Amino acid sequence: MSQSQPATPAAEATVQPVRPQAELMTRAVEADSAIPLREAPVGVPLRVHTLRADKTLEKRLISMGMPLGSEVEIVHRRGPSVVLAVGSSRIALGSEMVRKILVEVV
Repeated sequence: MSQSQPATPAAEATVQPVRPQAELMTRAVEADSAIPLREAPVGVPLRVHTLRADKTLEKRLISMGMPLGSEVEIVHRRGPSVVLAVGSSRIALGSEMVRKILVEVV
């Protein structure tokens, strides 16, 4: 004869965290973490997230070494213009280009 132990209410009342919703919220926050380059802090590593530009400007930025996903850093800011470090190069961007680039802090 085997004796089975009755289940205790504490063992049945295990609470599981609601991870799927938390992960969705995290992804939503991460998706909104992109900021305009003109608002990004100086001296902080950044990743190019979005280019709000036509094909001509997009090609120009790519030819300067700034495709989507590339890491850049603002070295200097004067008014709306910035000097970026892209790898070992330095690139000066005017206000029109700066306002069309969204970045995220790495």
